[in-house]
Amino acid sequence: MGIRSRRGTRDWAALPLDVLWTILSLVPQDDILRTAGLVCASWRRLALDEPLLWRRIDLPAEKDKDGNPPATWKARACAAVRRSAGRCESYRGRVNRDFLLFLAGNAPSLRSLHVTSRFDMLDEKFMTVLAKKLPMLEELVMSKGRIEHSSLAALVDHCPRLQLLDAGGCHTFNSIGESLQARLESKIKHLRLPRLQDVRFRGRIGLVRAVPFPPPTGRLGRQLKPVGM
Repeated sequence: MGIRSRRGTRDWAALPLDVLWTILSLVPQDDILRTAGLVCASWRRLALDEPLLWRRIDLPAEKDKDGNPPATWKARACAAVRRSAGRCESYRGRVNRDFLLFLAGNAPSLRSLHVTSRFDMLDEKFMTVLAKKLPMLEELVMSKGRIEHSSLAALVDHCPRLQLLDAGGCHTFNSIGESLQARLESKIKHLRLPRLQDVRFRGRIGLVRAVPFPPPTGRLGRQLKPVGM
């Protein structure tokens, strides 16, 4: 194949493009961003200049479960989005408010968003602005956090293609009204609402008790399909 040097060692830079593509597609994207893209000039060129390699961005981490994520996560996530050159269709990983706005502004074709870290959807104005920037969004999975009803309303009002909303890992402090629940059920095919938490106070100590919703009926009772990442 002509990829060995005179000393008999493999010349990784001489690999055909399709072989390089196959190799890099099997490497975790976080590793590409940190080290694999620096192996040689041809690897770096492919990692930097091939948007389709970043069409599906997958950057979850064990530390998403922590309150103190690595300081570099946002820089790497933004780099991945930039490399997609506007062609990113799905993102899975950590987010914050600034990154979500950056993602929405640089991924106009985003169809799937899977948030692996805690994120609280409390600001109706912010969620309305964000939802309007994601007209192609079809799937949204939230792993952890608090969700206000107004944020759910913003999603259903401004993401017309949303077909899957999985917020089962999140919580809310108030029961979702019948009107909003009916709107969500009528427009979203696969739906898991945030669980209800009952806050009871005993002196100065606030006790939080998880209260499950009644058994789901209608569209809520449908089995969720795995998100196509």
